[in-house]
Amino acid sequence: MRLFPRLSVLVFLPVLFVLSACDSNEPKEGVIITDIEIGTGATVQNYQTLIVEYTGRFLDGSIFDSTSEKGEPFIFTLGINRVIKGWDQGLVDMKVGGTRKLEIPSHLAFGKSGQCFSNGECAVPGNTTVVYEVTVLDIFDEVLVTDTVVGEGLTAEIGDVLVVDYIGQFNDENGTVFDASAVAGGNFLFRLGTAAVIQGWDLGLTGMKQGGKRELKIPPMFGYGAYGIPGKIPPFSVLFFKVELVEVIKRPTG
Repeated sequence: MRLFPRLSVLVFLPVLFVLSACDSNEPKEGVIITDIEIGTGATVQNYQTLIVEYTGRFLDGSIFDSTSEKGEPFIFTLGINRVIKGWDQGLVDMKVGGTRKLEIPSHLAFGKSGQCFSNGECAVPGNTTVVYEVTVLDIFDEVLVTDTVVGEGLTAEIGDVLVVDYIGQFNDENGTVFDASAVAGGNFLFRLGTAAVIQGWDLGLTGMKQGGKRELKIPPMFGYGAYGIPGKIPPFSVLFFKVELVEVIKRPTG
């Protein structure tokens, strides 16, 4: 599978939470929302991709999950069932910079099954009310670029042909690979800035130097958007790429 062509776009840490099943017999109480701090930034809406920090606790105050333990913020798109229902319901209309406490009943959290893993361990038992404190750090609407190796060769500019090796992963806990140049047996070539690839690549690889290695974290609006690619890229996917710039072929001058 090669890097998919750029699609028209509207605008995964695997899904951190297990979506819960709701029985008709379960109580229908909703999320109890308490704003600890009102933010001063933009108002959060459904279908926006958010960067958040959070702590998850049981009612006795003991912590079962937090971004501080993982060492990095959590990125997800609100309102598309990528997280528990209590988050999708409880975070709408927050402001960036704000912190909100959500007391979430079981049927809007992890349900009867809880949050359990293949080894049989359960971070959250079934039928458990959970409490989260969530801080919205930002709305993820730009490509995040990290140079792991700075090249010393030619600089990639719009119109140049780039020869790259890459690995494409979902932004999940396991780093699930969905595409790689090695799968097709060789380097991948494309012309920069001509919509031959997703916009996140055109934005994120401009200015890179030959011989360099760069990591790109790309929001849905610069990836495959609200539609994704059926069977390959889910809608609203945050994508992570590791790219090595093997060669820059400069565009003709004159």
